[in-house]
Amino acid sequence: MFRVFRSLFTLLLIFGISVLSLGKESARLYFPNSVGSTWVYVDQDGNELTRTAVEDKNIDGMTYHAFSYQPEIEDLEKYQYLLHPSLYNIGEKWVALYVGDDIETATKSILSQKLDETIASMRILIAEQLPPDVTIEFDYTVTPTAQDYFYLFPIPITYNEEWIAMELEVKVNMSMDISGAAVDPPEELKSIVSTTSFEERGKVVGKESVETEAGKFDDCIKIEYRTLSSTDTTLPPQIKQLIPTQQLQESVSTLWLAPNVGIVKYISNGETTDEVTSFELKSYEIKTDSQEIGVTD
Repeated sequence: MFRVFRSLFTLLLIFGISVLSLGKESARLYFPNSVGSTWVYVDQDGNELTRTAVEDKNIDGMTYHAFSYQPEIEDLEKYQYLLHPSLYNIGEKWVALYVGDDIETATKSILSQKLDETIASMRILIAEQLPPDVTIEFDYTVTPTAQDYFYLFPIPITYNEEWIAMELEVKVNMSMDISGAAVDPPEELKSIVSTTSFEERGKVVGKESVETEAGKFDDCIKIEYRTLSSTDTTLPPQIKQLIPTQQLQESVSTLWLAPNVGIVKYISNGETTDEVTSFELKSYEIKTDSQEIGVTD
């Protein structure tokens, strides 16, 4: 009897290892990472971006696969963490992009720029309304907190099952200092904290054929990522009730990955505008240890 159990245990162990191996193989099938492979994408405005798989990098004792980009991403407002990850992992459960720090940096930079522009406009408007001996100074801090990884898709790939791909919280602390006024505003209005929470959920919705300038790709997995965002403030209740209730905002991004190629198409629709961001594969070269398995020009 012991031998029977031992045999069954051995078979289960072999089966488990096989499943894990197949899972990783399916991940590499849709997210190939051979060093020297290149992908050229073109966006909705005709701008090209070249991604190259480079040597692994070790950071704080962790080894990550890595990409480089040409041109380098200098304008953080154009940063898309789905398309511009520098580091990523292919693990036992996920293909995960190590983008938390980049998301925080980009979010803080973009939001700070917007706030600087808004405050500059407010100063001009207020200066026209206030007596000459009254001044108002504004200050702010932006604190974004993102999870370390964006979970691109699960291993093994499952259909129509949602997962949390990314969570991000952005706190903005606004303060103002008024000098020369006969009456000071209430203390609770001198410092206001606004907190916006984002939750992005992914779901593999099926397979499709996709055609781009690089060719036609069959059996592409199609992944939808839906982002919900909500905002709350520390305004007093009597003032909050004067502000229209903010509805949850939703944006949708769709990603297509082709076997032995990787990302071939990406479309993102904004929360409050009709603006659409898109990237499509223009050409690619996938390398193995011994040969190139796909080349387009």
